[in-house]
Parts: sequence; structure tokens; C-alpha cells
Amino acid sequence: MKLVKYTRPVDRTLDPFGWNLPSIVDRFLQEFTGDDAWSSVRIPRTNIRETDSAWEFVMEMPGVSKKDVEVAVEGDRLVVRAESKSHREQEDRDLVRREFQAYRYERDFGIGTDVDRDKIRAHMENGILTVTLPKVPEKVGRKVEVE
Repeated sequence: MKLVKYTRPVDRTLDPFGWNLPSIVDRFLQEFTGDDAWSSVRIPRTNIRETDSAWEFVMEMPGVSKKDVEVAVEGDRLVVRAESKSHREQEDRDLVRREFQAYRYERDFGIGTDVDRDKIRAHMENGILTVTLPKVPEKVGRKVEVE
């Protein structure tokens, strides 16, 4: 499987040096407009590990419970979507500042033909989602004895 980092064209234009400017701009606009839409979609940070028998994707999604996570295979893409719920108080009259908000997480990855799509597993614990994509048995390497 070949993994290619995807960067949105607008991110490259606004942030050619990797300073995370779109995120800073989103926060600035949300702060002064009060509009959650500016910063409502997050791309979860992901560690990817390859073993002899599987690919393992470990994603950071703080504030998300497993019932709010969707993992799907759509065509040749592994798609992960999740949503954290906002921690809004019932009574806002004593609230001086609000920083808690709901977020949606979305991320997708291209998967190759070496993945056994019927045996993909996902596990969520403490805001960490682990998705395991087993390799197709004939694609798994094996050692050949020399006679």
C-alpha cells in the first residue's frame, strides 16, 4: 500500500511554510464572530504502522466516544468520521467565556488491494481510535526454506 500525504491546495497557498496558518485563521475568526462553523471540522492526527500481517492506523480524537465514530470503506478509501459533543451548560447566564465546542473529525486514506476489507477492525478507547487493516493472506510474506 502506498500512502501519500494529502494537502488541500488552499492550505499550501495560505501556509507555504507549514505554520498551521489555516487553523490560526479559523480560531481568530471563530473567536471574533462566535461562529463554530469556522473551526468545526478537524483532521485527526494519525500514526500509521505496518506489520507483517496488517496496517494499523492510530488516530487522536479527544472528546469522542465510540458511539459517535463511523469507519467505512468507500471504494478504495478508508473513511473515518466522528463527532465530539459540545459541553454546553444549561444555564449560560453565569458564563464569562465559552471555549468548549463540538468538533467533527474527518479523514480518509487510500487503501490498496493488499487489504482484507472483510476483516477490518476498529477500537476506541480514551479518545484514541485504532483501526486495523489485515493484509490479504497471499500478500503476506513468508520465508522459503532452501533445500
